[in-house]
Amino acid sequence: MIHRLTRKKRSVFALQLLLLSSVIAQNSFGTSKTGLSNGTSLIAPKVQDSNVYTIKDAGLQFEIPKGWKTEVDKNVVLSIEDGAATITFVVEDEYKLVIAGMKEKLKEELADMKSTSASKEDTHNGMTHIGESGTGMIKGVPITWSIDVIKASKPVTVLTFGIQSILESHSEEYLKFVASIKKV
Repeated sequence: MIHRLTRKKRSVFALQLLLLSSVIAQNSFGTSKTGLSNGTSLIAPKVQDSNVYTIKDAGLQFEIPKGWKTEVDKNVVLSIEDGAATITFVVEDEYKLVIAGMKEKLKEELADMKSTSASKEDTHNGMTHIGESGTGMIKGVPITWSIDVIKASKPVTVLTFGIQSILESHSEEYLKFVASIKKV
């Protein structure tokens, strides 16, 4: 049991390193020193519930489920169960370069990386949405990932990445979170 917990902690640490590497890769593709193009700022609405976040310059808003942690630095990063699953929002006009950087880093970090759905374009709450998802393994632990672009006022690239069982156990709140993403 202790070995299993230690293995899980190592997997979480590996996931956090991958997330950090992804953010670094994103920053190398045309973003400013702040990691956001053209002085993009991230703010929480002044009057609304503190669980509602707005990425002002991108014109995007979403509700954060209770228990999820939020970190706003160069990007907005939501984490579930101490980073066992993360959702990273990157505002960048050159989203195709961000996607290429994310995929390159995923290929470096994941064993048996597979795309489970080809890139598809549709709409989400009236916004153009492009998405692709897949799976892989880190040290024998099944991983699920998805890369989505939401075109609000500016393109926002979203990397969802985490231990498959953790994402599955939070699927109901994840679906509510996704439904809450809207243009403002």
